[in-house]
Amino acid sequence: MNKEEILQASRKENKNKDIFELEVINKGQRIGGLIAISIAFALLLLERVILDIGTNYGYFCIIMSAGAGLWIYKAVKLKRKREILLAVLWSVMGIYSAVMVVLSFIG
Repeated sequence: MNKEEILQASRKENKNKDIFELEVINKGQRIGGLIAISIAFALLLLERVILDIGTNYGYFCIIMSAGAGLWIYKAVKLKRKREILLAVLWSVMGIYSAVMVVLSFIG
């Protein structure tokens, strides 16, 4: 494969986007996710401390689902024991919180 074929394959793979632009998009998505998780966590704590209504499992479910998604993706791509273990733990917590949300709806 010569230089031109490699460049052509790279352009096709990246859909003619600049590498810098791809990095900016990637970092922006990570920052947006962290902000969303932080806000959900802050609301969870505020409801718990200020309103004293107990744990809102809806916020907890959002936080756990975001973490599970991240670790599942990393586990699939990297196939390392640490990522697989964390993916399983976050997923279990996400499922637990989803069940608690459904149970709170039922009463």
